[in-house]
Amino acid sequence: MAADAATTRLQHVVLMRFPTALGGGEDAELREIVLSLARQIEEVLACRFGSDLTGTRTDGYHYLLFTEFRDTDAMSSYVAHPAHQVLVRWLDAHDCQRLAFDYYLDATTDASWSSRPVKLPG
Repeated sequence: MAADAATTRLQHVVLMRFPTALGGGEDAELREIVLSLARQIEEVLACRFGSDLTGTRTDGYHYLLFTEFRDTDAMSSYVAHPAHQVLVRWLDAHDCQRLAFDYYLDATTDASWSSRPVKLPG
């Protein structure tokens, strides 16, 4: 389905699972790397990162990264960016298993779409 670039965003969601839970120092390091992405990569329109409150419904996944981009070209720029590559290397070094899902927000995927469409700057 083609997206209307004037009003849609692409959501990129990544679940992360480590062989064992990260210690406090590793957790803080990962959070700093992830949360710095929005400061370093202009294509990132939104960036949220966290762990589940209870961990009971996560099937072993420890963290969720939620990012938004204007379109697939912007997401491709993000993927190639050196700051994102720092994250990839860190996750690989910690044997992180990842599950990613990408989709556009539009009238078929967002219940709030008809009442408040997203307007992007520029």
